[in-house]
Amino acid sequence: MFSFLKKQRSSKVRIAGEPAILEVPRGKTLLEAMLAEGLAMPHDCKVGSCGTCRFKLVDGKIGELSPSALVLEREELAAGYRLACQAMPRSDLTIALDAPLAMQSTVEDYTGTIIAAPRLCQDIIGLTLELDRPLPFSPGQYADLTAPGIEGPRSYSFAFAPGAGAVQLLRFHIRHVPGGAFTDWLFGGDRIGTKLQLRAPYGQFCLKQTSAPMICLAGGSGLAPIMAILEQAMALGGTRPVTLLYGARSQQNLYCLAEIEELSAAWNAPFEFTPVLSEEPANSEWTGARGLVTEALTSIEDLESHEAYLCGPPAMIDTAEAILLNAGIGKDAITADRFLDRSQRCK
Repeated sequence: MFSFLKKQRSSKVRIAGEPAILEVPRGKTLLEAMLAEGLAMPHDCKVGSCGTCRFKLVDGKIGELSPSALVLEREELAAGYRLACQAMPRSDLTIALDAPLAMQSTVEDYTGTIIAAPRLCQDIIGLTLELDRPLPFSPGQYADLTAPGIEGPRSYSFAFAPGAGAVQLLRFHIRHVPGGAFTDWLFGGDRIGTKLQLRAPYGQFCLKQTSAPMICLAGGSGLAPIMAILEQAMALGGTRPVTLLYGARSQQNLYCLAEIEELSAAWNAPFEFTPVLSEEPANSEWTGARGLVTEALTSIEDLESHEAYLCGPPAMIDTAEAILLNAGIGKDAITADRFLDRSQRCK
């Protein structure tokens, strides 16, 4: 057979500073191969929109499912950075990571039993799982859940701070996505006692150890990791001023109000909570803010001095980031977690 007709079946990837050589099958992205081998590569969206899985291409050639230039800055691209979720090796590679894999969370498989699933509001369930063994994670991280008979995992953020050690009881906020196989199943009957497969922990959406005032902006079930991060900040003294903005469609979609009030009362610095409703009937008794939650950002004084934590739909986060950057907040002071449904993740 002519040599120019031969196609490389896999590529070998050497990670600078790591002993193992990664084998990436033809047709797989670098991130897919790393996760399949149990490597704790930082990532969030898996579709090239968050930039979390960036790596530096030291040597070799790759193809990209979508251009890294859509997410990474010009300086990052010039330095050789690309996105692992979009990179498909075209040769053997040498890459470098921003942090050693040994310093990142170890992702493992668990089995969890549903022990509670109360409605928190019209379209969100508070799911509690009891695991087969303790799981260590950081507030803001998430897990992949797989239900029996439903293809593929779904990603959900932990809705609380675990404290000092690993925990066996986990809480999640699950929003119903009509037509979504997993949430249709979960909302469609009594699932108490059902076992789910869980793989965790994932994610780099975590509290930064600074004294800067915090802006926390959440939409829908994006409140889950925000509450976890605020619980952690409270455990550290609750001394940072907080502005919590929460976007929902109507009063029927508001939840965790008692928990937020309790947190606010215990906080040792100013704590301002503003729920913003986008589709509340004009003739209702609601006297609070209306419109898009991102519009409330412009009323915050000294916006440029804040640190921002954003969690929810991609469009909301994109708008919020643009407002914050335009106000003078540095990119490194913005931490974001874009919530994507399965249809978006599979695009």
